[in-house]
Amino acid sequence: MEYGEFKEKIRKAMEEIYGEMADVEIREVLKVNGRRHSAVCIRLKRGGSETAPIIYLEELFRRYSEGEIDLYGCIKIITQLERDGYRLMTEQFSGRILEWELVCEKIYPVLLSTEKNKELLSGLVSEKLLDLSIIYIIRHITEDGDGCSVKINDGLMELYGVSKAQLYAQAMHNLEMDGYHFCEMSGYMRQALCGGKDAGQKNECSLENGKMYILRNKAGIYSAAGILNRKFIQGCLKGQNCFILPSSVHETIFLPDSDDIDQAELDNMVAEVNVACVAQEERLADHSYYYDAGTGEMRICAL
Repeated sequence: MEYGEFKEKIRKAMEEIYGEMADVEIREVLKVNGRRHSAVCIRLKRGGSETAPIIYLEELFRRYSEGEIDLYGCIKIITQLERDGYRLMTEQFSGRILEWELVCEKIYPVLLSTEKNKELLSGLVSEKLLDLSIIYIIRHITEDGDGCSVKINDGLMELYGVSKAQLYAQAMHNLEMDGYHFCEMSGYMRQALCGGKDAGQKNECSLENGKMYILRNKAGIYSAAGILNRKFIQGCLKGQNCFILPSSVHETIFLPDSDDIDQAELDNMVAEVNVACVAQEERLADHSYYYDAGTGEMRICAL
């Protein structure tokens, strides 16, 4: 079965299951870095919900094509994901997403590549930072690690009645409270490979030359925005200049500057790791940045 036929069968099955209870459609969803993914959207008519779960289909089609599950199994997974997603979105967002006072403490900044996200950025509230853009999301993470997020667009901003300066200030306040920490890379990798739940949670406030340090938040998602947390970074680096390697939208790597570092080699390493190890929609940049401790500013490394 071809992918197009698979999507059509999924749509028809969902329409039969939900009937008049929901509107069902297959969408092409624009994701980060210009990636588009096919998804089924099931918008229940009960409760006046302003949100609806989006269930992506590529992975299900792969499992179906490889014989891991049959079409009935795909449908069963989709209906379960719809129930779980609807519950989560209803409990955390539905209705309340339109009220600033109810979402302001859940607003966080996210960093994206400006060049790779021109179409996506056109409908979102954003700020420029060098060759990156800051966008804003309403984020919720449950105790068991599940979560969902909504990007803030111009329509939501108009409903909130706040300025971009107010939005930025609120996001920065939440960022400072988001459990950011530095952890030495080799120690982090050892703990992660051993399955340690607290891998990388140790905060290193004295960075040694010749070692790499990962900057992450407690949730471990969209942590690259931590480079905006200047007060925390300045407090930890204690006057040290550092190279910043954009590992992904979820984390950055800090390397204290020293005479034996070849910046061009760092840029090559970032680009190579992106191709080999980082999903396309999680890539941030193909080059390094530099943190100047004297000014507290970040800049693009010049070749």
